[in-house]
Amino acid sequence: MLFPSKFTNFEESIIAKMILILELKERKSIAINLLYLELEKKFDNIDEFIFALDALFALGYIEIKNEDLIYVNRN
Repeated sequence: MLFPSKFTNFEESIIAKMILILELKERKSIAINLLYLELEKKFDNIDEFIFALDALFALGYIEIKNEDLIYVNRN
């Protein structure tokens, strides 16, 4: 489920799930619970959603402040 392989196709990988979150970047920021409610059907469970957030945070694409997700401008 983490990375694409011969057992996991790209659409099921965490990389594809990260892209779903990044596609909403034009909003600049959003409450994490509202983001999850909007994307809930595209994630298998909340753990997968949190893992995608963790990966985006570690890569510097998002910040989290006061329960809001803030997209980092990476020009």
